[in-house]
Amino acid sequence: MAFLGKGKKQDMLQLAEELGINATLNMTVPSIKIAITNSEGYEEEFVKNLYETIIANGKRLEELERAEKMRLEEFERAEKMRLKELERTEKMRLEELERAEKMRLEELVKEQALKEKELQLKFDLERFK
Repeated sequence: MAFLGKGKKQDMLQLAEELGINATLNMTVPSIKIAITNSEGYEEEFVKNLYETIIANGKRLEELERAEKMRLEEFERAEKMRLKELERTEKMRLEELERAEKMRLEELVKEQALKEKELQLKFDLERFK
């Protein structure tokens, strides 16, 4: 019966449920243990094996949850890095577009200045004729 000292209260509650014993969360661990050992058809070896299986399944589930949590954290880190890289490349692209627009605007201003000079020259030539 010492095997019932292993595990968690939740494991004992699950064992009680598997054995068809009505045990609740507000019961103490000793009272759950008494309910299990005093249950009809209690066989120590069977109960021990069942309890060890419940504990092992619980540990396996905890390990899976821990691994899933780590996987999600790694995914989130990778996603943050991807978004930062995307933001960086988009910023560079916008800066390049801005430079190109500025250069185009400067070209247009120069063209306009040349046209104005040309017109002024034509006007001056017409005036001196």
